[in-house]
Amino acid sequence: MTTLDNRPNTALLVIDVQVGVVENAFEREIVVTNIGNLVERGTTRTCPRYLVSTLTSIW
Repeated sequence: MTTLDNRPNTALLVIDVQVGVVENAFEREIVVTNIGNLVERGTTRTCPRYLVSTLTSIW
């Protein structure tokens, strides 16, 4: 974890947790559960949340 001077805020960045991406990940259920818990904590604390969605494949 990095601590930066003059930056008192925190952020949670979750990148690509689609089924196909994490289906063979180590301890997948634990990781996905932890991500869900962190997102829920951010929601209950009214932290800013952003959704970026790609509706078409770039591949």
